[in-house]
Amino acid sequence: MLLWASYAIGKDWKTATIIDASQTTVTSPMLRQPKIIMHYTVLTEAYTLHLDYTYHPPTRPDEPNEPGINSPPAVPLGDPTKIAISGHHAYVLDVNGKEVKMEIKKKMKN
Repeated sequence: MLLWASYAIGKDWKTATIIDASQTTVTSPMLRQPKIIMHYTVLTEAYTLHLDYTYHPPTRPDEPNEPGINSPPAVPLGDPTKIAISGHHAYVLDVNGKEVKMEIKKKMKN
């Protein structure tokens, strides 16, 4: 437990702004249910990042929305937030301060 806590604290958090968001729905005969890929464009002081976040929508009408599980995370669009980059992944803080892991698709220097 102590090792996990030190890992979370050790991230290099930077200020960033999510400037654009879009989505793509992917269906296939091989998939039992569709998946939705959220595409985010994030601007930091040094980089412009294109991030992807994938989730499966609810399968039953009475299933509650759980941000980050069966609905997109509640990330602030247009407002400053925090981001940490680690390899091919970025961690973005949502509006509740929870870390959301996203895949980096493209990273460009400003």
